[in-house]
Amino acid sequence: MDVSQYLDIFIDESSEHIQTLSDCIMTLEQEPENKDTINEIFRAAHSLKGMAGTMGFKRMQHLTHDMENVFQEVRSDKIKVDSSMIDLLFKCLDAIDSYVENIKSTSDEGTDDNEVIIKELNDFIAKNILFILEACLNKILKLKQRIHQMHLTVHLIQLN
Repeated sequence: MDVSQYLDIFIDESSEHIQTLSDCIMTLEQEPENKDTINEIFRAAHSLKGMAGTMGFKRMQHLTHDMENVFQEVRSDKIKVDSSMIDLLFKCLDAIDSYVENIKSTSDEGTDDNEVIIKELNDFIAKNILFILEACLNKILKLKQRIHQMHLTVHLIQLN
């Protein structure tokens, strides 16, 4: 399917989503738990992913897909926004902007896979999931200790 007739619309809408992302990331930097902003970033990344996929821009689609994955984890309270995430989001924003600039100039997204940024996104999710698992394990161990203490207390009461 020839989608070249939609290229100008793609560029205009992508530019709007990039501006939305930029504004939202700056807001998120000041208000890291702002759910409206988190949801807006997710929606913008989701829209960019879908538009890039429709237009056949697979590299841009891949990057925005992984960005969307990070924000799905943030939305579900599995990951907290911190300064390292903000820095990573600005890298993503620069990469997406670069894709759109290439598309404006050449009607092609270029050859940069941005694998380093994509790896950072996936590492960010993995690191935070490990942190969550560690926190859960610590809670389980504390609960086990408390159960053991309660068992000893019951045993002492029975002895009296």
